[in-house]
Amino acid sequence: MHPINIEIMAKKTNTRNTAIVQLYERELKSGAIRFYLHYTIDGQQTREALRSIPIVKKDDKQAYKEAKCKAQAIAFERTAEIRNGQIGITNGNTKILLYDWMLHCADQAEKRSTEVQNRHTWGRMLRQTAAVLVEYAGAQVKLTDVDKDFAKGFIEYLQNTYTIKKEPNQKGGVKNEGQHLAPKSAQKKYTCLHFALNEAVRDELIPRNPCNLIAKTDKIKVPESTREYLTEEELKKLEATPTESAVRNVYLFMCCCGLRISDTKGLRWSDIEKDGERWRLRIRQQKTKTPLYLPLSDTARAYLPARGEQAPSDLVFTDLPTEPALNRALKCWAAAAGINKTLTLHTARHTFATLMLTKGADLYTTSKLLGHTEVGTTQIYAKIIDKKKEDAVDLLNNIF
Repeated sequence: MHPINIEIMAKKTNTRNTAIVQLYERELKSGAIRFYLHYTIDGQQTREALRSIPIVKKDDKQAYKEAKCKAQAIAFERTAEIRNGQIGITNGNTKILLYDWMLHCADQAEKRSTEVQNRHTWGRMLRQTAAVLVEYAGAQVKLTDVDKDFAKGFIEYLQNTYTIKKEPNQKGGVKNEGQHLAPKSAQKKYTCLHFALNEAVRDELIPRNPCNLIAKTDKIKVPESTREYLTEEELKKLEATPTESAVRNVYLFMCCCGLRISDTKGLRWSDIEKDGERWRLRIRQQKTKTPLYLPLSDTARAYLPARGEQAPSDLVFTDLPTEPALNRALKCWAAAAGINKTLTLHTARHTFATLMLTKGADLYTTSKLLGHTEVGTTQIYAKIIDKKKEDAVDLLNNIF
């Protein structure tokens, strides 16, 4: 990120405190430019992405010049707001309650999401977090009252004070009721607050997200997760165990190609094409919205249903039950096969990744087959393989 030659000093009214506003430009992976403001206010630094200004490329000189002028105008505007003591507000709206804003974000997340499961999950998580925030600070906290100390206090509350409770109108008991949150659960609730504040920045209700001011050492630390997967022997054992459930072909197909269940359920015959002697799959991943061009092995294709007279636009896997129902069927199938592991549909993806690395595929290739945008995301599977190698070598200990 490179600074543009603009630095504005603003003095707050009736104080000795000063604030510096700097305009920066950052080149994205696409080669386009995004403008940012950096503030140093009373010794604290923060950054604001100017998302209201379209990203431009420098070789489009006119568009770049216009965007830069708009960015400079916003920088001067922010300076005036700081001078007038309005740094917490960019549009003058001081009455929005944090609780109401969280519910608004839940509604918007549900409308934007194309996946039913993600839509339900995000909406529920944001509403749950809204309720926790009320317990933490009350229902009358305004969106503009949220600062760095508020966010740090919320982290402390999630980790040390809040206990698991039954939701209103929820029937039956609650697992771990009365206990403190696990680090992963606490992190999810904090992430919901972070997300909602990002949305407020985008809607120009606040100029910056105070969560971005919190040091990494003060954030919630989650132990590295373990990835459940099937070994080659277990996969063969599962395949040899009969089941009448629809989960069989879906799960084994995913184990052999690494697709997520969301992409598998949305797979259409037009997404599968033959290129010479090789069959390939071409989709846009629902989770990341990035394209995936994947060679299909003969083993993976063996678990595809017969196409018959189906049109190119027809779904490949039809009449599938819900994902919870498929997961329950998978657990029963694994138990019948004598596999003592907690399997979910997503373990098929973990199984594919570990099988690829075990069979000798390199990390970069495996990453591309999984559709990961960064190799680092795939690194966890390499650690699994390294652990298997260590366990194998340990078998030689004390043989003499």
